[in-house]
Amino acid sequence: MAAEIETENVVAEEFLREYKSDILALSVYIPYFTSKGAKDVSKDYDGEYGASSLNFPVFDSMLLSFVKKAQKTKLMDRNYPYVYSRNNIRTHDDERKIIAFATIRDIGKLRGILSRYVLEGNRIASRWSEGAEERIYLEVLEKLKELVDFYS
Repeated sequence: MAAEIETENVVAEEFLREYKSDILALSVYIPYFTSKGAKDVSKDYDGEYGASSLNFPVFDSMLLSFVKKAQKTKLMDRNYPYVYSRNNIRTHDDERKIIAFATIRDIGKLRGILSRYVLEGNRIASRWSEGAEERIYLEVLEKLKELVDFYS
């Protein structure tokens, strides 16, 4: 029993040392994501600066600020597809279940889910707004903040 507590403390110390500052920096966006959905964070280009035959989203500056800041953190995992395949994550509900039941030992899963929406947005324009609409950003940030608060 004492060994379990000791390893839990070691895991907690490592988690806080590695990710605490990044989590606190991103947690300032929790109120933003609480109040926003996809319809609020992006809109189709309206041709204001000239007609376009391409449909592409124009993103809210706060969402772009979050994405830019998140991309610079240690929370990004370029191997996120492996997290999805290893944990058999196929739907938004699968993601939500993993987030809801995540513990400090599941930081890799949380990083993988967050990374998918942040990093894939560079290639798939709708992924950033999907992360907001499906409340994935919000749920991951709230869980990470909860873990930091608990173990601090």
